[in-house]
Amino acid sequence: MGEDGAMTPSSGPPWVLNTAVDALIAAGCYEEALGLPFRFVVRGSRDTAHELLVEINLAEAEYNLGRWDDAWDRLRDLDPLAAAFPIARAGLAQQRAWIAAHTGRPEEALHFWRRADIGDLPRHYHAEHFFTGAVACIAAARLDCARRCALDGATAAIRRSSKRNALFIRARVAAAMDEPARAESLCREAAADPYRAQGGDGLLLWGDLLLRLERRGDARQAYTLAVARDGQSASAKIAAERLREWAARFAHQL
Repeated sequence: MGEDGAMTPSSGPPWVLNTAVDALIAAGCYEEALGLPFRFVVRGSRDTAHELLVEINLAEAEYNLGRWDDAWDRLRDLDPLAAAFPIARAGLAQQRAWIAAHTGRPEEALHFWRRADIGDLPRHYHAEHFFTGAVACIAAARLDCARRCALDGATAAIRRSSKRNALFIRARVAAAMDEPARAESLCREAAADPYRAQGGDGLLLWGDLLLRLERRGDARQAYTLAVARDGQSASAKIAAERLREWAARFAHQL
């Protein structure tokens, strides 16, 4: 920081910016990720591929904050540039599939997911391709396909975060298949995983499942974890509201 307390601008080639944005998002610092490009001075030669990846990654920051329309708009008009870069093409299609699956457009989600060629993605991101397929299939009520995608994602998972997220995705499929006890067990296993960053949506699901199973005290703990571990996320804000409602109901009973 500077002497006045302001953050000193960073500088470097576009791949450095993309790496920093990716790291901030992985840490659950979505607002900071969105603000970084405004403080980053790009130096060196043009690197269109990494400039595209910055926007694709920032779309994730947007939707983790619950800004689904902003995430979609961020990806608008990137296709002509992305056409020359396989990883950007696949990443763009995959992000659109994820957004469409969460905004009531299941057939569009499946369309974009099928356009994302897994061979264009680095191997350590193959699991995320299957996770996206799982949520697209859940949205389209193709639950057998969703289960296969979730299991394929678990098999493909290499990164610690992917292994944890595979459990939450499998839980989402089990919940969609009306298997609340199985879904709760998978969420509990995911919550105990050593990887603790992000995951607010999975922890929110866990709390909701526990409520459904009439385990109210455990549900409160799950919501508390969502707020503690993924505090900037839209899921954490919903979990916090659940906790406030809980506290108000308890105070009323007193």
